[in-house]
Amino acid sequence: MQAAEATKLQQQWKAKGSPPCEHPRLAKEYYLSSQTGDKVCMTCGEDFSPAELKQMGR
Repeated sequence: MQAAEATKLQQQWKAKGSPPCEHPRLAKEYYLSSQTGDKVCMTCGEDFSPAELKQMGR
């Protein structure tokens, strides 16, 4: 998922009142055509670094 798409998802999620999200599906994040190393929740747009994913057990 492109970083700009993730930002758009985050804005839409905030407009819904930022309900809790269990982050059921994560996708690799890209900036232009380069991977950032982060993953993004395809539901709410929150991005996670590799260290955060490790803490989450993912």
